[in-house]
Amino acid sequence: MQPKGSAENLHNTFLRLDVFTRMIYERRALQRRLNELRSVLGEAVDDLARRLNTPGKDRIAAMWETAVLHALAKCGALESEASLPTGRRPDVQLTVGKIRITADVTAVSDDGLDDQNPFQELMWQIEAVKTKLGLPSGGLDLRVLHRVEQSRRGSRKVLRLPKRNALPEFIRTKISPLIREGISAKTFPLRIAIEDEDAGIEITIDPSLKPINTGSYAPYSTPQIPDRNPLYNALKAKTGQLRGAQGAKGIFVGDAGCDALTFSPLNRDAASPADIVKEFFRQYSSIDFVVLMTVAEKLSPLMYHQAADLTNEVSLFVRDGCTVEQELRTLVRRMVAHFPQPGMSPVNGSRRAREAGYCLGFHGGFEMSGDKVRMSLREFTEVLAGLRTLADQGSKVVPAPSALSDRSSPVQSLINLNLARGRLPTAINVVNGREDENDNWVEIVFGDPDPAISPLR
Repeated sequence: MQPKGSAENLHNTFLRLDVFTRMIYERRALQRRLNELRSVLGEAVDDLARRLNTPGKDRIAAMWETAVLHALAKCGALESEASLPTGRRPDVQLTVGKIRITADVTAVSDDGLDDQNPFQELMWQIEAVKTKLGLPSGGLDLRVLHRVEQSRRGSRKVLRLPKRNALPEFIRTKISPLIREGISAKTFPLRIAIEDEDAGIEITIDPSLKPINTGSYAPYSTPQIPDRNPLYNALKAKTGQLRGAQGAKGIFVGDAGCDALTFSPLNRDAASPADIVKEFFRQYSSIDFVVLMTVAEKLSPLMYHQAADLTNEVSLFVRDGCTVEQELRTLVRRMVAHFPQPGMSPVNGSRRAREAGYCLGFHGGFEMSGDKVRMSLREFTEVLAGLRTLADQGSKVVPAPSALSDRSSPVQSLINLNLARGRLPTAINVVNGREDENDNWVEIVFGDPDPAISPLR
């Protein structure tokens, strides 16, 4: 996961060339789980599908709920939203042997902290202003200072920025005039520093560095106080839902982009997930267990060009004195074995889940030899439908601007070469992708020259 507070490349966010509905888990994997849940939960699955199809922050919560319910259904007799004597309808009522478990599923993010520290919103608005003034996209570096707020319980970092709703006026009166002056004077790189009671920021604009934007800020979302953070708040909010339940009571928490679910031993001042859950158990002894679910990212130190290796990371915390701890640990191990393979980190999956459309799949990818070419089945179908040509080379925005590429499509060149030699396809085969992939391949095999369109031999 890319931690908050590090330099970020926000180029894709600004250009919006690609529109995604990828979540942490891929759509095919989720669909299979919805299909299998229908025999267990019936029409309740329709509501899960509706939530998964609706862009917004609840989409990740529905994704975690789908994964958890499906996995638990493989481990015991599952009911969902069955009424308790209090009238509450928790997500999970599970019977495994002689053990009865009642639990709720939730997702937690840093949205509230992001609203209080609107770094990305400021960056987007500055980029929009400079673009409107005729500067190319990118070349912006934004650095934000911070202050430390002390309290009896500890401290927290807060970025020195105006409130989110005050950003347009702040940019109009304090930033735009300085950018205009820099453009008029042609003084690039343009450097702007604002240090007052409203903000502490440093801006550098260098058009020669397009199309990349960078920025840095203090890690305001790293929890410092065990009971003042999004994870603790999410746990606390679910306690009432489980009041009156029988058996072991617990909460499954999925990561929707929350730094409180991750921990670096290098940050000694941070409250770890274990610290947070321990404090929660101290204040709410009616809850027996908490399961935290996130995705671990492992980068190869020798192969920086490769994508990170993503794996499910699930942690079980059990209250002291719980009599079914061993049974819970066995259950969670079995449950995780049924989780899908992650395709995206929680912070990126949460961002993409708020947008409409579908991801590109294998668009632009290919394999080729003299008599065979393999390309995206979705791209191939769009070509047949007249929505794009091979010259677009898989671009989401079609027809692809010629400025994006100075070379012709290799796939189109190979097909043209075979056609010029009188060789027509003799087989077109579909190679199915995995459920953690968003596309299939189409493989076109070319035969010997056809005398219908080549010289007789």
